[in-house]
Amino acid sequence: MVVTDAHLIDSPDRQQTVPRGQILEEIHLARDSERRRLSAEIHDGVVQWMVGALYRINACRQDISPLKSDDLGSELTNIATTLKQSVGELRRIIADLRPPPLEKLGLIPALRQAISTLEEDGIICHFEAYGESPKLTLCEERAVFGIAQEALNNIRKHSEASDAHLHLWFQDDAVSMEIIDNGRGFNPEDMIDNRVRPDHIGLLSIKDRAELIGACLEIDSRSDAGTSISLTFCPASPR
Repeated sequence: MVVTDAHLIDSPDRQQTVPRGQILEEIHLARDSERRRLSAEIHDGVVQWMVGALYRINACRQDISPLKSDDLGSELTNIATTLKQSVGELRRIIADLRPPPLEKLGLIPALRQAISTLEEDGIICHFEAYGESPKLTLCEERAVFGIAQEALNNIRKHSEASDAHLHLWFQDDAVSMEIIDNGRGFNPEDMIDNRVRPDHIGLLSIKDRAELIGACLEIDSRSDAGTSISLTFCPASPR
């Protein structure tokens, strides 16, 4: 998909004949299609294999006689716990891969739903929206939601935070969003500059989505002082 995106944006002939908004919309549609395919492959393949393995381990554990090795029973319990956690994480990844139903829910309910999922991990969540939303394009809504989703995933996976806030502001000619946590923080420059480590992908995705809609993105984070990710952009169709 990286090659496809680069081709759509960088082709001079295409830029001369197709409006940028249409190119971005095609990029999002192509990404959505790829995400659906990956979601189906993960669900129909590795998740089912792991669920099957979990059932078989549980069956073996129940058949072990108390007179046999207690260590073996304990080890099977640990393996089953790991598999159960893996299945749960894979299912969460599948849910994240599915394009959000923004057309049905709307941006604000979708964001509210997204941040509320952190409560399953014991993180206290706060959501506030201010002002009246302008008419955003589907491309803009998807970018805003995708940025929030990636930021919230980073909070859940890496921040060790106990508290998270998502704020949305609608003004006459601008839309702003801020996601804040009280976690352990990081060095934003290291995370964005290093394109090798897998745990950097979320922030790189945030950066790419912000660029797609011409948003100004700021990432403020310090060790043991939490993280703030904010963006502001001018909608294509302001009020």
